Order: sequence, then structure tokens, then C-alpha cells
Amino acid sequence: KLVMEAVCQMLSIKSKKVNDPANPAKKIDDYWTPSQALLGDPSFMSKLQEYDKDNIAPAIITTIKPYVENPEFEPELVKKASKAAYGLCCWVRAMEAYDRVAKVVAPKKAKLAEAEAEYAELMVGLNAKKAELKEVEDRLEALNTKLAEMQARKKQLECDVDLCEKKLDRATKLIGGLGGEKTRWTE
Repeated sequence: KLVMEAVCQMLSIKSKKVNDPANPAKKIDDYWTPSQALLGDPSFMSKLQEYDKDNIAPAIITTIKPYVENPEFEPELVKKASKAAYGLCCWVRAMEAYDRVAKVVAPKKAKLAEAEAEYAELMVGLNAKKAELKEVEDRLEALNTKLAEMQARKKQLECDVDLCEKKLDRATKLIGGLGGEKTRWTE
């Protein structure tokens, strides 16, 4: 009964008000009748499997806490009474533990997502700067290549100028040497 009461609380199933056997004037919550209907429901297992454990209402967790803290709600004690109740007891405890851990992990997940977004943004900036650097390096390489070509051309032109000066000097000496021959040949 205790386990099914906790399951009803988790699934937000309302209790049935019945007269208190000790005090007929007073009404008490009875979860056994709704529990029997729940156990007879063919979709009961799928309800447990598809339970939205990420969005458990804080009110449900508050109502479940006394059950989880109850020494009679220990899985090993419940297992002695019923294996099915043992499974449901473990499910209730697992949902409560999951919610407790999720509350610790959720802010960390949010910070992680924020850090990943910042990282992605920084990587975009870094990749843009790398592209700019590559462009500048390519231009520098092109200019260095052009400089090497121009220096080679300058050296070739200097060699050509030197060669032309030597030829011109020889030609001048030759013409000077042959200048006297002109008069001799004309006689």
C-alpha cells in the first residue's frame, strides 16, 4: 500500500476520501482504490517508462520525500512483501534521485552550453583571423617571389651593362687603333 501510495503521488493520481476507521467523523486519504484501478490499467507500464523525469514538479518531490525517508520504504524490505512492489519502490526512489541529481547538473549543463557557445564564437573569430593571416602570408610570398625575380633581372641587367661597357671600350680602342689605318687605306 505504501509503495502504491508513492506511485500515485508520482503520477499525480488523486486519493479517494474515506471515513477514518478510528474516527468516523474524520476523512482520510485512501490511495488503495485508485492504486487498484492504476494496476488494472493496460498502459500503466508505458506511463512509468514514458514518465517525464526531467520536469517533475517540486510539489511532487516534496510529497515523495517522506516516503523515500521512511524506513519501511527500503527496497529490500519491500522485496520481502512483493517483487512487483520492489520494482515500483525502486522506480519511485530512482525518480527522486534523478530529480535531485538533475537539479545539481542542470546549472552545470547551462554553464557548459554557455561556454560551448562562447567557444564557438571565439573559434569563428580565430578562423577569420587565420584566413586573414593566410591572405597576408600569400601576398608576402607573392611579393618575395616578385622581389627575387626583380633582383635576378637587375643582376642580369647589371651583367648586360658591364658586358656592353666592355664591348664599347674594346670597340672604342679598336676604332682608335684603326683610325690611322683609314688614312693609309685612302692613299
